[in-house]
Amino acid sequence: MKVVIPAGGLGTRLRPHTLYTPKPLLFVAGDTILGYIFSYLDKLEISEYRIVCAPETLLPKKMREMYPERHCSFWEQAEPLGLGHAVLQALKDLQDEPVLIILSDTIIPFDYRKAILDTEVGTGFLLAKKVDEPRRFGVIETNEKNWITGLVEKPEKPLGNLAIAGVYYLPSAKRLNSALEDIIKRDHKTRGEFQLTDALTLLIENGERLRSVIVDEWFDCGTSSSLLEANRELLKLNSRAIPSKGSTIKPPCWISSSVIIENSIIGPYVSIGDTVEIQNSIISDSIVNSGAKIHNMIMKGSIVGINAFLEGKVSALDVGPFSRL
Repeated sequence: MKVVIPAGGLGTRLRPHTLYTPKPLLFVAGDTILGYIFSYLDKLEISEYRIVCAPETLLPKKMREMYPERHCSFWEQAEPLGLGHAVLQALKDLQDEPVLIILSDTIIPFDYRKAILDTEVGTGFLLAKKVDEPRRFGVIETNEKNWITGLVEKPEKPLGNLAIAGVYYLPSAKRLNSALEDIIKRDHKTRGEFQLTDALTLLIENGERLRSVIVDEWFDCGTSSSLLEANRELLKLNSRAIPSKGSTIKPPCWISSSVIIENSIIGPYVSIGDTVEIQNSIISDSIVNSGAKIHNMIMKGSIVGINAFLEGKVSALDVGPFSRL
């Protein structure tokens, strides 16, 4: 089976961090966003990961360096014309075979293998999450047996509270390709873009059977605040701390073995990357990227970029790579 991962966005809501690191490769709870996606797919027999990205991104180069063992190909989306248009770029040569689509800023602890094995032959599924504000999301409408009857992108008056969680399993890449080509040929746009939901709606109208599978946990890592929230929740599942002389570690934390910590209090909910140096500081609810140096700081709710140097501040910070404060 092939997996399509649309990653065409430039991560503007996560700047300054995405100026140096593509959004799917941002550090969270001891791994990258993409690393978590890979880990949850490892039980599947995947022949190829098809990554859709913008022409100017560093993603292909960095992925080849970080994940040489993964069978990845890269498909260019020349213009940001919407999620449907992005997915189409990676489908054009596929035949009548299943395809799994996962958004590149979405982490869902989920047993994909079991869900696919439990899926009736010739049908598919979308992952969904019950939310309090469905107007902010693509919304799924279902019947009493969880078969999807409609999909609406960010509706003003939603008929339910099931949000699309960014994972789509389709039984036929060829049929999805045809539906996407159809909406683009007709210039059918929603909110100014070619939406995947419109192509899926067309498939359902033509008899495609897709069901909703409700998940309990869904981490959308598209903003600094949501990345910190994902960090908190994922650390409950994946934590690791090293003994630090003269310092206190309050779990859950994930701390690289190459970190130097002196006379500090770390945690809870702190992730620290490789070769970080921390002295005389109190840090909680934060992500500290590799190579950073932090001296005499009190920090909470912060993201510190790669190789940043911070000294003598008391605040919540969002500090980009190579910054000095």
